[in-house]
Amino acid sequence: MTLTLYSQYFNSKLSKSMGRRISREAAKNFSEDRLEEILRSLKFQFDSREAKYARVPWETCKMYVVEANVKKSTLIQLIERRLLKQ
Repeated sequence: MTLTLYSQYFNSKLSKSMGRRISREAAKNFSEDRLEEILRSLKFQFDSREAKYARVPWETCKMYVVEANVKKSTLIQLIERRLLKQ
């Protein structure tokens, strides 16, 4: 299954209504390098590219296309847990 994640999901400066999908506490530990490291440690294949997130179209962000056999919400929860462990 192909999933699309935007770096805006993990941006501590955004409110949940603007697209953040994890707690602010976890988002404080976010970096694009850290996300790529987490995806590699979970053994998911992914590709990243520049994109614009629909709720914040004036900002350029990274879009990650991930091949995973889990639901998107499950993957986001896994990433959040890893960010909190840091």
